[in-house]
Formats: sequence, structure tokens, C-alpha cells
Amino acid sequence: MSLTKAHKTSLPDCIDLWRDEEIDLGVRTLQLTIPEDPDALLDRPEVLEENRQTDYVPYWAYLWPAARSFANIMASLKDPHSKELLEIGCGCGLVGLAAMTNGIEVTFSDNRLEALQLSEYNARQNNLQNYELLQLDWFHPPKEKRWDWIIASDVLYEARFHEPLLETITQLIKPGGQIWIGDPGRALVLEFVRMAQQRGWEPLVYDADLQLRSFPSIGHFQLLVFKIEADQDNINDS
Repeated sequence: MSLTKAHKTSLPDCIDLWRDEEIDLGVRTLQLTIPEDPDALLDRPEVLEENRQTDYVPYWAYLWPAARSFANIMASLKDPHSKELLEIGCGCGLVGLAAMTNGIEVTFSDNRLEALQLSEYNARQNNLQNYELLQLDWFHPPKEKRWDWIIASDVLYEARFHEPLLETITQLIKPGGQIWIGDPGRALVLEFVRMAQQRGWEPLVYDADLQLRSFPSIGHFQLLVFKIEADQDNINDS
């Protein structure tokens, strides 16, 4: 690992010190630049003020454990569901980068421009070019495009975001599409699954080795796969 001063204009300037880490995906090793101390962001005056006004927490600055397991899955898929996907809450971009190594075109999305900037930086330093960037507000999702495949990693950390997340996915997934959510086994996953079931979405649950499990669990990585019926249009235009 090496430390890099944030003198490069392509990295968010709210971070003073960066760490370069090699991520071994088995089929390929990725170079990933991430904040050396993401907790330091919590002490910045502008972050404190934004938190006071909107409850903002810079989750994008952390490399969450679920991303590593999910990245390994995406890099090693033998038969990807689609040749393009939308990643919701991309953070530093690891899972989307892994998908790109498998020939998948990725739209990185996040509500924070810093996350999009960092994901793009990491894509470029790995010579990965098949991506787009989308600033996505879960409370106001776009209506211009829908995807066959939506992925997200470790996004079930706050219950108050579950309904907006489900609404966003409902708006953006095509009939016949699939939703893959990598989760580290948070207790809130059970509540999210219940809410998804109320929409008619029954998950398949896999472990890190893609072995099918009977039900979601707490404390272990799991991949939730929701398959939307081909004749099911989730958008209510009324």
C-alpha cells in the first residue's frame, strides 16, 4: 500500500490523504485508491454543517466489507444477467469495477459527486472505460432510462432509506430485470426483505460462494437476488 497526497485534480479535494490498495479478484487484480482515514471527514466543518442540516454522513468514503465479497462474485460470473447494469450507491466503485472486468458496461450512480469522481478515478487508473456516471437522488429518481440489471452493495444500513431505495429501484428496473443486493448480514436486512415482499418481490439468497441459502441471515455476507417478472411493470403512471 502507498499513500498519495490529493494533489491530483481527479480526486475529491475534501480528502487530504489517500491509500492505494491492491484488490485481488482472482481473475484480475485491481488498483483501488480510497481515503486513508475516512473518519477524518466527520470532523470537517462543512461536513458537520451538512450533517446538522440534512443528517449527511459520508458513507461513500468507506470501503465496506460487503463490497469485497460482491466484487469477487461480479468478476467471476460465467453468465452475467446482462451486458449493462446500474450500480446504486457506488462509493469508491469497487463492485462496478469488478463488473467491468467481466465485460459489463456499468453506470455508476451515487447521490454524492465525490463518489462519482472517485469511481471514475479508479476506473481510469485500471484502464476500464465502459462506464457512465449518474448523480442519483433516491428521493427523486430519473425517469429517462431503465435497466435490466441493478446492483447495490451494503445499502441497507439505515431503515429510513429502505422505502426510498425500493421506490428508486421500482422506477429504474425493467420488467424481466434483476436486482442484486450485496449485504454483510445487517440486522436491517430482514425488514428490507419484508418490504420487498410486500411489492411481490421474493428474494433468492446466496452466500459468498453463490451457494443458495434458505433465508437471509445476520452476520454473514449474502447476495439477495430479486427477479422481476417479465410481464410485471412496476411503474404506476396514475
